[in-house]
Amino acid sequence: MPAAQEAAAGHDHLTEAYADAAVHAPIAPVALRDERFSYRLDVVLDGLEVRLPR
Repeated sequence: MPAAQEAAAGHDHLTEAYADAAVHAPIAPVALRDERFSYRLDVVLDGLEVRLPR
């Protein structure tokens, strides 16, 4: 979040908090997005498989 970093630039406590949150983030946002997309795609494909005749 570059905008958050820029907004916190003049405030030491916010800069430190932002840096700390970035270091201790449980999962990278891109990896989380990819994981969620994969899960949702599986749900859609499973639903289609159930509904389409063989």
